[in-house]
Amino acid sequence: MLVRAITAPGLRRWCRGQRGAAAACFPLGRALLGVRGAEAAAFLQGLLTNDVTQLVAEGDAPPALYAHALNVQGRCLYDVILYRLHGSTAEEPHILLECDSSVLDSIQQHLKLYKIRRKVTISPCPDLSLWAVIPGDSSSLPKCADQALLLTPDPRAEVMGWRLIAKKGANLSEIIPGSQVGDVQDYHRHRYKQG
Repeated sequence: MLVRAITAPGLRRWCRGQRGAAAACFPLGRALLGVRGAEAAAFLQGLLTNDVTQLVAEGDAPPALYAHALNVQGRCLYDVILYRLHGSTAEEPHILLECDSSVLDSIQQHLKLYKIRRKVTISPCPDLSLWAVIPGDSSSLPKCADQALLLTPDPRAEVMGWRLIAKKGANLSEIIPGSQVGDVQDYHRHRYKQG
């Protein structure tokens, strides 16, 4: 899937100022929560708004989904992005939930409340870092993401760029050659302009 060219003037100026930059990478202040186990997708299915079983389906399963966590009455509590870390249906399902770092404990407690007899483990992932990546002049990213745990288009919209999950302290220039680390405020301005 190709990413559309950057539309926010501030990000375009930033990328032009970084001659030769393949991408602008922005560190996000969001947290990751791991849900692992044979029943991970079935467990999350009734608690989130999107069809989580897509993540563990055979064939052309998406690597990421956008969803909202629901309470008992069906009201939205938190917005989350789900990522599939397992490579095939033969592997044990491992799903990451991206959420705002201020609500990590609340989401973890919320999930554990409904975990009754499910064979899943729910744990935060403090050893992982999350990045927003906006491609530079080219419309796609170089495929040198060996150190990346996951590099996928943002599931919300094409103009939001890509999401990168890597080990904390990983060298971004090795993951995406020619990339530059940008100010997260530039990314937020880009997000707000997209609506």
